[in-house]
Amino acid sequence: MKLADKIADYSSRPRSPRQSRIARILPIFVFFFFFPALLFLIPKFLIDSWLSLPPIPNPPMRIAVGGILMVIGVVFLLWTLKAQREIGKGTPMPLMATQKLVVQKPYSWHRNPLAFGLLSLYFGISIVIGSFGSLLVVAIFSVIILSYIKFVEEKELEKRYGQEYVAYKQKTSFFIPWPAKH
Repeated sequence: MKLADKIADYSSRPRSPRQSRIARILPIFVFFFFFPALLFLIPKFLIDSWLSLPPIPNPPMRIAVGGILMVIGVVFLLWTLKAQREIGKGTPMPLMATQKLVVQKPYSWHRNPLAFGLLSLYFGISIVIGSFGSLLVVAIFSVIILSYIKFVEEKELEKRYGQEYVAYKQKTSFFIPWPAKH
């Protein structure tokens, strides 16, 4: 059984109260503790010094640019989570996956607003802290996460939602926000 099949099967099962709690708590740990340590602390304090990388120049400009990216990221993250909870009746976690395909905004602009928001936030933080090492690690992380979405998650969504998802996929941008094709 392929990974996409396993995820589709698992996400369609009823959830226990324990699984629901885990699905709410796990993302907080992953996105606010694990990833920040991996993407910002280690690169800033280890990689930059090992490779003798200077800080990103012009602190006022990097704070402005990074701050704008961070705000865009947080807006898309919160908007996406609200849409998944209210419209899709679920979360981004397979433990509590959405029960309905969400195609309303922000999903009508692109298929992966959560990844867009998260990566915008992470690139913004890397710029604000002035770490070239962190930018490099976030870029590598971006390739990995977008590859997973393209080659695993999209297959799983096709299994769960069938032709409805295929039609949505054909008219909606993968990652960059853009009005849907009609």
